Amino acid sequence: MKLKIFWCTTSVILIVVFFLGIYGRQIEVGTNMAVEGLDNEMTHILYYAALAPSSHNAQMWKTDVYPEEGRLVISVDEARALPAVDPEKREAFISMGAYARSCILAFEAYGYNASYHINENGHAVTFNYSKNGMSMDEGLINLMKRRHTDKRVYNQNPIPEFFQEGLNGISGLTYYTHGSVEFDDIKQYTIAAAAAQRDDQSIRDELAEWLRFSNSEVVEKKDGLSAEQLGITGMKKSLYYLFMSREKAGGDSFAQQGYDMTVSQINGCAGLVAISAEDKPKAYVEAGMHLMEVWLYAVRNNIEVQPMSCGVESWKHRHSLQQVLSLSAPPQLVLRVGYVDGVYGENIPVRRDLRDYVTVK
Repeated sequence: MKLKIFWCTTSVILIVVFFLGIYGRQIEVGTNMAVEGLDNEMTHILYYAALAPSSHNAQMWKTDVYPEEGRLVISVDEARALPAVDPEKREAFISMGAYARSCILAFEAYGYNASYHINENGHAVTFNYSKNGMSMDEGLINLMKRRHTDKRVYNQNPIPEFFQEGLNGISGLTYYTHGSVEFDDIKQYTIAAAAAQRDDQSIRDELAEWLRFSNSEVVEKKDGLSAEQLGITGMKKSLYYLFMSREKAGGDSFAQQGYDMTVSQINGCAGLVAISAEDKPKAYVEAGMHLMEVWLYAVRNNIEVQPMSCGVESWKHRHSLQQVLSLSAPPQLVLRVGYVDGVYGENIPVRRDLRDYVTVK
């Protein structure tokens, strides 16, 4: 009898483990690229452009395409902005800039000449494009596909000097090595800001709205932060989806875990990259474009990246930090960079269907 109970219990445990393992596998989110009025090549260009980063993976951009004119205009979708954590829409414009830079790269990869103009108020970026006859650059596409955020703790192996020197060619970038006085200054601002956000219920609730709590919700919404994008995979992902909820994500325990993780992350890296720009929408867009440049440069060299910009999300903090760091303009973004003790990370392409934000004129 005892043996029978043992085997029954073992079987149940094995079945549960099996299904948890199945549920914890990474899912494929099929982005529908079809847009009436656009050919297959253009929809692929727009899809790869949309692999650009955005705060909370909110993908806060709109795209109007004028195919007969060879013109494309992108702007911020204010309905997808983050009013609690980003009341100035600063990060929305930065995200739009990252998307704009991705558009240029995607056009280039598909053999197009593309020029752009940022409106003086920064609220729109206009592209003019035409085919140049060059063959497709698969390497550039693969580079864009490899770009990802890695939230693991990095080791402190130094970043090569050639990489640091290469950053000098990108406007507004400054690199700070782990342990330097400037690194510690940024760390203090980041940790203080993380504590303030931990205790701000409106910011907690806003984040909870952009978290996804099941595979089906990820597939349905095609935006926000899935378990994988939080760095939760395998069996841990299964348990996260089973026991976490939107209500719990807005609670004290989850907020404290997020704060503790931020402290571990800022301590666990080789250095920090600050991207500085003036406080106006056009400069925010340009900062987003520079973000893509440094990020792809890092991917090319198998260096992991994670934005850690909570310390500069308030006007007061970023201008104070500007003075502390003796920068010519306030830092708009802070990136944690370094190497991981393991396999280089991969992109989790959770992206909306093109027709949700692309309009053919």
